[in-house]
Amino acid sequence: MRPRAPRKPLSPRKDQPPSERVQKLLSAAGVGSRREVERWIREGRLQINGEVPALGAKLTPRDRITLDGRPVRLHTPAVKELRVLLFHRSPGDTLDLKAATSRAAEHLNLPRSSGRWLAIQPMPPVDGGLEILTDDGAWAHRVSRGVHALTVDYVLRMRGPLNNELVEEFRAATDCEGEAMSILQADAQYGEGFNHWLNVTVRATRSAQVRHWWAARGIIVSRLMRVRFGPVHLSRELPRGHSRAMLSSERNALVNEIDAAKLAVDAAKLGEPPPGAEEPGSI
Repeated sequence: MRPRAPRKPLSPRKDQPPSERVQKLLSAAGVGSRREVERWIREGRLQINGEVPALGAKLTPRDRITLDGRPVRLHTPAVKELRVLLFHRSPGDTLDLKAATSRAAEHLNLPRSSGRWLAIQPMPPVDGGLEILTDDGAWAHRVSRGVHALTVDYVLRMRGPLNNELVEEFRAATDCEGEAMSILQADAQYGEGFNHWLNVTVRATRSAQVRHWWAARGIIVSRLMRVRFGPVHLSRELPRGHSRAMLSSERNALVNEIDAAKLAVDAAKLGEPPPGAEEPGSI
């Protein structure tokens, strides 16, 4: 008796629509970030065809999606233009991007979007300065995963008895209330009375940590502004409360610097020289 030939795996039907992970598809459509979609699934708020999906479940455009019982319609064009904004936010203005698109646009003077604007490492409401916004969930996910490796510039207005000894102590600071800090540079401009200015360069250090460090030493940070985010600077041509489209060259520079910074951080953890650095004894 002749042995049977092994069966060939069935190829997908040509008329079967492609499937995507629910987090990826909804974030790319601007419905919400991947973390938000995962939270909705855990809370049972997001359903596919009347059932709560598993994390990482795949869906097709034919599936019926509801959020809190309301239908979610995906209007994702075949080729979606990447939109990224540089936004100069005033301290105290809440970056309320979870509101309806129209209300968020009116409140923050942002251009309208078919999806929802997502912020890349947003500043706390009490602080202000440079914010980077996009309505592309995939781009936001890629950039957000690596921005902690970038250097960031803050400008601080200080109120209290600031002196050189405290500035030197801050430069050498490595933690705040148990959280790691990395202060790369701190330059003070002393004013009259109790108001002074401090220009700070940090990496993987949140503005709240900077505020808490100084507050523990009796110095109040009355204003904190982010003026640089990696290779992207907050220019004087961008007034408070206004935004502009980020140029493709600026987007490329940001992504390239994130990739280079992540490689340098990984190399440092392994005790290796940064990529591109010359080894000792090389010519």
